[in-house]
Amino acid sequence: MTGTEEWLLAVSEPGIGRLALRARERLSLLCDAGSRVGATLEVTRTAEELTQVAVPRFADYVAVDLTDRVLRGDEPGSMDAGVRRVAFAGIREEAALYPLGALIHPLPSTPQGRSLATEEPVLGSVLSTSFGWLAQDPERGRRICEQGIHSLITVPMRARGVTLGVVSFYRAMGKDAFEEDDLALAEELVGRAAVCVDNARRYTREHAISAELERVTASLQRALDRQRRFTTDASHELRTPLAGLRAKLEEAQLHPGETDLADLVKHTLGDVDRLQAIVSDLLFLARIGAAPPAALEPVDLAVLAKAGTARRTGDPHPVRLELTAGVTTDAVPEQIRRVLDNLLNNAQRHAVGDVAVTVRRAGDMAELSVTDDGPGVPPAEREHIFQHFTRLDTARSRDRGGTGLGLAIARDIAHAHHGTLHAEDAPSGGGARFVLRLPLNTQA
Repeated sequence: MTGTEEWLLAVSEPGIGRLALRARERLSLLCDAGSRVGATLEVTRTAEELTQVAVPRFADYVAVDLTDRVLRGDEPGSMDAGVRRVAFAGIREEAALYPLGALIHPLPSTPQGRSLATEEPVLGSVLSTSFGWLAQDPERGRRICEQGIHSLITVPMRARGVTLGVVSFYRAMGKDAFEEDDLALAEELVGRAAVCVDNARRYTREHAISAELERVTASLQRALDRQRRFTTDASHELRTPLAGLRAKLEEAQLHPGETDLADLVKHTLGDVDRLQAIVSDLLFLARIGAAPPAALEPVDLAVLAKAGTARRTGDPHPVRLELTAGVTTDAVPEQIRRVLDNLLNNAQRHAVGDVAVTVRRAGDMAELSVTDDGPGVPPAEREHIFQHFTRLDTARSRDRGGTGLGLAIARDIAHAHHGTLHAEDAPSGGGARFVLRLPLNTQA
């Protein structure tokens, strides 16, 4: 060495290089977490991204447990209902840890329970001697330890001062146990993920609200359209008898000497009867579905059918009864009697000579059907006839005193009782069969 040459000698503490390498690895992990976690606005996918970033660089197994309310987009609320495992990643698929979808109620003695209670991370450096952790599920804990899993960090997932759930980091044989300085990295990873999960939760909630508003708006629009059509049809149906009534009275006023008073009264009362029937049906339609639950009572359809047919007078055709006793449903009796009357009125108007009422069980449903031997209902018209004021062009649709609301009322009553009403061919092949099905009351 000459007098002009100089040397620089670096002297450091042992392990400085190792610490620098660990710091660089942790910084790289946080950078990856920042770019990969929260790539979507979906709660479960965001939780999965956290587990995929952390395994195997920081932990051998990572589990994310969130409340069901968070998954639905709601505020987390209390943890008393437990947390659900929504994401899990590990170096082995057959780990004995709780599987995806499991609903877990962490005991207060477990690291997870302590993290949720204290809102602080918890280090469990030696699981095999952690009796609080083993108390959660001793058999599962034994199998976990046998698989070499020996160390744990739990971190509460918190955003905006609210706990969303808890994240568990596990290490197995081949990695050193977690240490105190690992807590800061675990907190940083979970903190970043928590913000993304909370954003995804709020997006889920806002999207659900938006979708519900769209659904309600569409439903209201459909209801408004139906109301407008119904109002138009009702106005037309009311105008027809009113116009006939006015014409007859004006003619009588102009030509009093040529008016047959008895004939005038007869036709006038007929128009008034039709007006009264239409108004009564409109009022009945408005009341359907408004009955409180207390108005429901067990109704034996066989008893109702027998009594309902016995009190009818003036029908042109006799009614055959084929009744199974004990077929009971929960219903408003007055409304079910109205269904029977409307179906019988329809059958009597169109039958050639035979009308039958049948009551039977059909699986878990109570079934009441009315059959006639008239012209039947074409398949293409079997839904149309249940609309308000429907008039078909077939012989079956000729108005013989009906208001055009009978079948519509009957179906609305069926729907209000969570049942169905449909038309089909009569079993004999000629005529129509109207079938009412209501939920069977198995307790009666």
